Amino acid sequence: MYGRWLAGSAFSLHTTVTEEMKARATKKNLETPAEVFGAIRRATIHRVKQWAAQELEVLDEATRARFKEEEYPYFRFLPPYVTALREGLVTWSSPCFRGASARTRTNKATGIVTTTINMVAHDHTHPRKLQCEDFYLFGSVSAFSLHEFTEDAPSHTLIWNTTTMSASEKWDIQHNGIRVFRFHDNRLKSLSDLLQTANLFVSEATKGVPDEVARVNLDFLAKYPRFNMTKRQTTEITINASQVHSGDFFGILRLDGLDPMLAWAMGSTTGHTASALWMDGQLFVVESTAKDSYWPVNGIQKTGFKQWLALAKEAGYQVVHSPLSAASRARFNTTAATAMFQEMEGVDYGYYNMLWGWVDTLADNYPCVAPDYKTCLQWEHIPVLLGNAGKLTGLAEMLIAPAFAQRLDLSLSTPLADSLKIAVERNIDPRSLPKMVEQDKWLYNTTRNGTPVMARSMVCCVFVCNVWKAGGLFDGKDVNCAEQTNWDDSSLALFEADYSSRPQVCRKADPDNPVCQLEGKYTLTLRDYNTRAPYSHMGEHCPSEAPFYKQPKGC
Repeated sequence: MYGRWLAGSAFSLHTTVTEEMKARATKKNLETPAEVFGAIRRATIHRVKQWAAQELEVLDEATRARFKEEEYPYFRFLPPYVTALREGLVTWSSPCFRGASARTRTNKATGIVTTTINMVAHDHTHPRKLQCEDFYLFGSVSAFSLHEFTEDAPSHTLIWNTTTMSASEKWDIQHNGIRVFRFHDNRLKSLSDLLQTANLFVSEATKGVPDEVARVNLDFLAKYPRFNMTKRQTTEITINASQVHSGDFFGILRLDGLDPMLAWAMGSTTGHTASALWMDGQLFVVESTAKDSYWPVNGIQKTGFKQWLALAKEAGYQVVHSPLSAASRARFNTTAATAMFQEMEGVDYGYYNMLWGWVDTLADNYPCVAPDYKTCLQWEHIPVLLGNAGKLTGLAEMLIAPAFAQRLDLSLSTPLADSLKIAVERNIDPRSLPKMVEQDKWLYNTTRNGTPVMARSMVCCVFVCNVWKAGGLFDGKDVNCAEQTNWDDSSLALFEADYSSRPQVCRKADPDNPVCQLEGKYTLTLRDYNTRAPYSHMGEHCPSEAPFYKQPKGC
């Protein structure tokens, strides 16, 4: 009964988020998938905080304080994969019980799959642990359930009605089984960790970044990817537009949960990137970004340099400027780069391949949780989490399904479960789909200025790379910009190596920073800045695992 309540509570949360997202989209006349995704994020954060806080009201003050003092709470709620439940009996070990078993039976006449899970009670040879509770997530690509097992409630029965599932969703349960994930802690501690993680993202819904939100994000960056940012005395620097050249790089970090999370995953110190282009005698910052609470325009866009800096300050950005070297500037073809920009201007932000330029390996790109970095996002999480989110919000149709369809040469509207089934039928390990190279030539169903089009999909770093590629900086090399991350961009040896040539105002404000920080309360440096010469097929098969982000030769 209690386990069913947990599952229903979680479903209610997701349903409420979906309804709220749709209402906001209608109210604000949101036109693009990127804007809708922004509404999903903001609604989810709001509802998660509200839901978790309500559930935690049962805690006494001492326990609440102890939970808040946890040194590494962020993303600790991520439940590691344990096993998969298929027809018959499956057993596994349990931290709170002597063991666990599950028996799954399928009624072929009714299509009902029943799984009975039992925790094995302790005996005199296995003393029980006082107040120990096992908290589990059971899921497939199309359904999930949360259950807590205690000494008083050591058994639960799961019912999966396959009559409402597609053929591929039924296949997923039959072939892959019901995946079992066990949380590190009990339900209330996991909810506390979830709430503290959600607090990282509060400024997703604000124009600027409140100091308290910045503080928790700085704490996360210092402890998880181990990037330390110090308070600056000078928070704003003005340089002349003549000191910025076409092709120059801007690295950006907003302490809003999203940027630090992306930095943690990529091994970058930035969460956003942009470039500079002179057009018709005026300097513009060009970028791929999404309309949000702090940014007024959606998609691939240009903004006058002074106006962009004002918007960046208002948004709470940390911004660094990295000028191209004299040799790179000499090779850079501004006319060709401008033509590429004009071809792409107005195209929606590139959520369709956002994840797959980053994930290049079977297991060595997924972020791991401090302090021991042994709990990592795993492939087994991806179909279950995104598949269920997709059924409720359409998220899978944006973040995962089209990219997998590209890799299998299928229609871009192919559902995720269908792609996974087809991959197996072709003797392709579905886990290998993310590591297949994302091709620059691939087109996605996206929008341009709100109108549906087929176009290339570019997130910020991919767009910057394409500016350089169109401008000729990679001539003679086979480079897929769709495979590059923020770290890839800023670590390329394309920039001015004589750091003493920085404007005097930059050297005075940040004497130890090799780049010029134009905005921000906290020092932003670029990891491995200006250290790697461009090469063919760069960034296509490279790991990015925290906290050391070790790269083999060739990456």
